[in-house]
Amino acid sequence: MIKCMHCSIKYVELVVSYLKEGKQIVDEMKRKMKMKMKSVTLFFLFFLLLEALCSEGCLMEERQALLDLNSRFYSDVHTDCCEWEGVECNSSTGRVARLDLFMWDSIQQQYINYSDFSVFKDLKKLYLSYGNIVVGCVGGEGLPNLELLHISGNRLNTAASIVSCLDGLPSLKSLGLDHNGFNASSFRENDGFKWPTNLQELSLSGNSLSNEFVSSLSGLSRLQSLDLSFNQLEGAINISGLLTSSNLTILDLRYNNISYFMADQGLSTLSNLTNLYLSYNKIHYFVAGQGSKSLSRLDVLDLDGNMIDGKKLRESLRALSSSIRELHMSCNNFTGTILAEDFHDLKNLEDLRLDSNNNMENEFFKSIGNLTSLKVLSLRYSEINDTLPDADWSKLKKLEELNLIQNEFEGFLPKSFINMTSLRNLDLSQNHFMGKFDSNIASLTSLEYFDFIENQFEVPASFTPFANHSNLKFIYGKGNKVILDSQHSLQTWIPKFQLQELSLSSTIETRSFWLPKFLLYQKDLISLDISSLKLEGGFPHWLLENNTKLTDVVFRNCSLTGTMQLPLRPLRRLWSIDVSANTITGEISSKNINSIYPNLEHLNMSRNFIQGSIPRELGQMELLYELDLSNNQLSGEISEDIFEAGHQINFLKLSNNKLEGPIFTIPTNLESLSLNDNNFSGSLPSNIFNTSIISLDVSNNHLVGKIPGLLKKNSRLSELRMSNNHFEGFIPLELTQLEDLKYLDLSQNNLTGFVPSFLNSFVKFIHLSNNHLTGLSKKMFTGNSPLVMLDLSYNEISGGIQDMIEDLSYSKLNFFLLKGNHITGDIPKQLCQLINLTMLDLSDNKFLGEIPHCLGTMPFDNNNLDPLLKASKGSFAEEYSEAPSQLEHKKEKASFTSKKRIDTYTGSILAYMSGIDLSNNKLKGNIPYELGNLTRIQTLNLSHNDLIGQIPDSFSRLVQIESLDLSFNKLSGEVPSKLNILTSLEVFSVAYNNLSGPIPEWTNQFATFEETSYEGNPFLCGTPLPKSCHPTPTIIPNDLDFDKDNDRSVDMYVFYVSFVVSYTLALLTTIAALYINPSWRQAWFYYTQLVTLNCYYFIVDNFYWFCNAKNM
Repeated sequence: MIKCMHCSIKYVELVVSYLKEGKQIVDEMKRKMKMKMKSVTLFFLFFLLLEALCSEGCLMEERQALLDLNSRFYSDVHTDCCEWEGVECNSSTGRVARLDLFMWDSIQQQYINYSDFSVFKDLKKLYLSYGNIVVGCVGGEGLPNLELLHISGNRLNTAASIVSCLDGLPSLKSLGLDHNGFNASSFRENDGFKWPTNLQELSLSGNSLSNEFVSSLSGLSRLQSLDLSFNQLEGAINISGLLTSSNLTILDLRYNNISYFMADQGLSTLSNLTNLYLSYNKIHYFVAGQGSKSLSRLDVLDLDGNMIDGKKLRESLRALSSSIRELHMSCNNFTGTILAEDFHDLKNLEDLRLDSNNNMENEFFKSIGNLTSLKVLSLRYSEINDTLPDADWSKLKKLEELNLIQNEFEGFLPKSFINMTSLRNLDLSQNHFMGKFDSNIASLTSLEYFDFIENQFEVPASFTPFANHSNLKFIYGKGNKVILDSQHSLQTWIPKFQLQELSLSSTIETRSFWLPKFLLYQKDLISLDISSLKLEGGFPHWLLENNTKLTDVVFRNCSLTGTMQLPLRPLRRLWSIDVSANTITGEISSKNINSIYPNLEHLNMSRNFIQGSIPRELGQMELLYELDLSNNQLSGEISEDIFEAGHQINFLKLSNNKLEGPIFTIPTNLESLSLNDNNFSGSLPSNIFNTSIISLDVSNNHLVGKIPGLLKKNSRLSELRMSNNHFEGFIPLELTQLEDLKYLDLSQNNLTGFVPSFLNSFVKFIHLSNNHLTGLSKKMFTGNSPLVMLDLSYNEISGGIQDMIEDLSYSKLNFFLLKGNHITGDIPKQLCQLINLTMLDLSDNKFLGEIPHCLGTMPFDNNNLDPLLKASKGSFAEEYSEAPSQLEHKKEKASFTSKKRIDTYTGSILAYMSGIDLSNNKLKGNIPYELGNLTRIQTLNLSHNDLIGQIPDSFSRLVQIESLDLSFNKLSGEVPSKLNILTSLEVFSVAYNNLSGPIPEWTNQFATFEETSYEGNPFLCGTPLPKSCHPTPTIIPNDLDFDKDNDRSVDMYVFYVSFVVSYTLALLTTIAALYINPSWRQAWFYYTQLVTLNCYYFIVDNFYWFCNAKNM
């Protein structure tokens, strides 16, 4: 039974009256009725508690009004309306006190009827912001208690609409009108507009208000906060309209176009102003004037994103106020030099932030000792180089936080960088500091947070420089030089600190050492990351046992040996373990791992020497989200039901092991699965694509059968790698319809049929090589296809490629590989529209015709490489946000013939490779002269064609060419002599052509080419060929004439004898053949007679013609 709140109140009043009467009775009959009255009192108290528990928390009439206002509340209709989203109630009365109707139901312009809210008697705050399309209001008299009204993001852009929403709200103190499209004319008094006189907070951010609007603010004497950010204020700002606002404490003028600030215009009356925000304007300086010193209470000044003149900085700050405690001047385009002494007049300055500025120099720090009141100093991302000056750092006794992250500082810390006894937070990360932690760091005894990652500090393994630090809690030092000091193995001191987070790695190789002894005394560690340290011994389970608060541990690449033992007691807070890239052996513990790590979410044991099978207990870890056991020596079959269907595991990587048998049941929540490079057999689970899978890699196994075609319509599959298996049948058409699919590799299988159409797909990488595909679909790609890689090499595709090239003419294709097919026809000229190509392979086909001249106009360089591929250095970067951040990107690959061998280019090498291979076709004609314009190309192979003509001289411009193969053609003329200036050329061949003349001078790279580069050209001469281009004449002595005549007579005798024998044998063979075969004999006499008659008539006709011509 539902009860109303007002009923509860009546019950409460009744109970109170009864209690009062009961008290009088107790006073009169104190001794006689004591025990009885206690029972009555307890009864009424119990009744009151029962009534309170049965109450719904808000009044029925307010509940119904809420449902009428917004239908979204119906989803919570069975709960207390005070708990509904956007609703807050008065804790004492239970009435609605705050109401937020963000994104109301209506999508049309509407007027707000305040009478709809009149039922909410205690309503003090009303939010109608964004998405409600409010253009006006009516019935304001019904909200006499409303103190806050926000109607931001609507269309109240006229005076009448504003007046309608403000009329009848006498208690209004806070008004939000952001993003309504206001301009100065929206607030004219002659249109009947007046500001509510009791306003204390006014926000007009994100409109189109200009300077003249400010005058309309006169009369708001109680205003305390004013927000005019993101408007169109410009030039010299005049805030005379605020002269009466002596209570103003916060003024926000960010993101306007204010060029300079007059310190005497209006500011003289703003004596209570504490916060002034002027960031992201165009302010150069402040102009001093009479009365500017009245800003005696200014506490926070924000000048980020301006154009401050460094030469006038000190004067400008003095003109504004000397009371500033917090000053922000980041992201400025400073002119002139900024020095620490420019802030010397700000005696109360505690917080100075100068991040991401240009023109900042280390000279700034030379006078840093003058800022003795500083507590926070931040100069992050300012690219300050050179050494940190040896200034009066020790005078900064109050400094608590110093942040110099990501600059270009180098060298040692200055000797004066000591005795800052209040310094708690020190961040020197991502610089080039070097040296040891000597007296500098040892003197900073108040340090709690110390970050020095990616420097060149020499960090002693003993950690003795921190011996006197009792407050140290956070140390981040990855990417420095961990060195072995004399005390690293000695237990000579007990640390005074208890670390919570420690992150440390080394960039240099040292001899192995045991974990630092100070870790024996740490009990409060929460996060521990010790990577790339050459440690002795096995996994330090004792460290986990001592620190029960640990949440994550990383021992990546630490040379850990032996088996990975489990701690003796459960670690309930531990959620991540990474022991990858070690030499851990043995098997994964199958006992108690679930109870020892009950909340483990991330487990990475990859790149070790772990053996045995994968225990079922891993599947019983209910919270396990990521599991990486790749690159080990795991073997055996995986239990089919190792993971229940509803297990929440998201990422599973078991690649590069010796696992075998069928693939286990895939959990429905799994998004990334890598089983590549194992010995799995059988077929894929039929429902594998009906899970949440996003990335699947089963390449290099022994899987058979057809590729499952049952795909969810809303599948998010983005990456599919199934190469080097035994899959057969057609490529499922469902794969080509997936909108999220970016990477498809089905190469090295037994797939048949046509290459399907990817017309509705946004795939970027397609690998279908080494199959038995026979043809191309009619319409394969859209004009704006994002395709980057298309590899169809080594199939049985026949026909032309004209239609496919037209489909791809406006794509951003980088790699186009069709090697080893049966493609015919001319090379389409539309191919030249693929201006982003870096690798083109049409070799081993049956292309005809000439090489298109326009190929020479294409850039063929990696400047046009796909941005994602270039950013990841030749790796395919998964674009889905769920991919674990620590995963290594899988390298993209392509096979290409270069330097007379087929190489598979992967990763960054592929990203920098460019080439053209048109070899082993039937191309004719001359080599286009324009090919010499391919100055960025590295490989050009035109061998085994029917090309004629000369080698173009323009080839001397191929300055980056490494392999040039023109062999087995019909080229003639000379080899251009200028080719010997090609200093990058490693492989060169013009063998088996009709070339003649001298080869290029045997210098530079041409001195490395052997005779095989020119063989099959008998008329070529010069080194290294045996034939000289300038032979020395041979002089024959007189006494050899007799021998010469004898040799000639012997040669003629041999000739005569061989001629007679050969003629006789030929005649006898012919006669024998004619005798044996009658048909040949008949044909012989027929053709003999035919030839004889033709010769006779030819002679007769020409004889008569000769005679007639002579008579004439």
